[in-house]
Amino acid sequence: MREKGGPGVNGNRLIFYRRKGTEMDKKRKAVIAGFFIFLLLMGICSLVTKGIYTARLPQVTTTTPRDMSLYHPVSALGAVETGQEYGIYAPAGLRVASVAVRKGDSFQEGEALLQLDVEDLQRILAEKELERQRQQLRQRETESQSVQSGQESAQTLTRALEDYESARRMGELQTNRAGGELIRAQTELDQLRKELEQAKKALEQARRNLEQARNPGQDDQAGDKTASVSGGDNAGTEANMAVLSQQCAEQEAAVSQLKARVSQQEQAVIAAFQAAEDAHLAYADGLQAAQRNVDDAQAARDDGYQAAADLAKLELAYLEGEIRELRELIDAEGWICAREGGRITQLCVEIGNRTPDTAQLLYTPDNGLRLLQARLTKEQAQYVSEGTRMQMKYETVSGGKQNGEGVISYMEPQEDGSILIQLDVTGQGMELGQQVTLETTWQSEKYSLVIPLSALHQDGNGSDFVYILRQQNGILGVEWHAGVLYVDVADKNSRYAAIESAALSEETQIILTASGDLKDNAVVRIVE
Repeated sequence: MREKGGPGVNGNRLIFYRRKGTEMDKKRKAVIAGFFIFLLLMGICSLVTKGIYTARLPQVTTTTPRDMSLYHPVSALGAVETGQEYGIYAPAGLRVASVAVRKGDSFQEGEALLQLDVEDLQRILAEKELERQRQQLRQRETESQSVQSGQESAQTLTRALEDYESARRMGELQTNRAGGELIRAQTELDQLRKELEQAKKALEQARRNLEQARNPGQDDQAGDKTASVSGGDNAGTEANMAVLSQQCAEQEAAVSQLKARVSQQEQAVIAAFQAAEDAHLAYADGLQAAQRNVDDAQAARDDGYQAAADLAKLELAYLEGEIRELRELIDAEGWICAREGGRITQLCVEIGNRTPDTAQLLYTPDNGLRLLQARLTKEQAQYVSEGTRMQMKYETVSGGKQNGEGVISYMEPQEDGSILIQLDVTGQGMELGQQVTLETTWQSEKYSLVIPLSALHQDGNGSDFVYILRQQNGILGVEWHAGVLYVDVADKNSRYAAIESAALSEETQIILTASGDLKDNAVVRIVE
């Protein structure tokens, strides 16, 4: 009944607890919702803060080194000039009446170029004719003197030859006489020396005989000879010893006399030898002096006035050539004409003045050498050399564009640091002064690390460096930092640079562009 009548106490409690639980759930949900709202607000703030921080970072683009060759274009503007110039000459000292051409004019073979004053030519011709007559008279006089001088020279030479022959004969006679006297003296000396030797032997024998006579028992052989002389008795012995002593004395006297004669004859030989030497020297000196006289006479005959006569002939021949040339100019009314077609490059005379001893006109022939000259900078010149082929572009007189190819034949450094190059364009139909554009491209070897030139920088000392990227932890986590890396430049052109560094590889990221100034270890943001 109670259950049916109402909830009662327990029912009320249950309702109370249910209401209280509902309120707690609402509070818990409100707290959780507030926490999530807080987290959401913090996330939004973090994103906003990170966005602001990131937006302030320099934006960079990157590139990586690649393997390629570099191309160096070379271009220059040149002009066609003459490679050969020739002169047009007239005799020096002639008055110019008119000049029919100007610098740059073209002319054909036989065309009149320069006219000389005919009256002046006639006056000079008359003077030359008079000079020729004088020269002819002078030549005759010179020839006459030459003939007379030749006769005198021939006579002098004949006498010199006679004197030479006389000196030779006299010298030979004196030399032969001195030689014969030396031989005679030497023969007599030899004979006296033989007689002296024989006398010395006889003296020695006499002395031995005397010694044996004094001592008969010492030498039986000597005793036999003594016995045959002395007779064996005492009186005979004394007489024999006296004879032997007399013989020794006589032999000693003979030896002394021969020695004196030998000494005298030796002095006579020395004197004869000296006389022979003197005769030989006198013969040589006399012969040499006579030969010099012959040589002088021969030279006087060969030169003398003969050289003057020959010179006079040459002068007369030269004068006659001048006269002949003047007559030809007068016959041509003073005009000097072209021997071939060409173009005037320089005028060296003026009307009314006299011609110099150099060319009066300079010209280049139509079929002559043509050179294309241009100047290259020192940097450009390192990519070309003699033999390099270059493309040529130019316009013709009619306005048509032409292309061609030429080869550098000559290079020369200039004072301003540029390089003068020349190309032979003979036969290519170019006119003098033609403006030509020269172009060529030089390809380098292949480099392994090539980057765009905009990624290369230089410091205040002129050292080259690049900015590379590396990752580091920062306030927002992992960040990209720019780092300075110094490199060596192997080659570069207007777009690319080949660099070298041990710290570089083909995967290294190098900063190509940046939205602001970069510094070492600066935080950057990569954009595509």
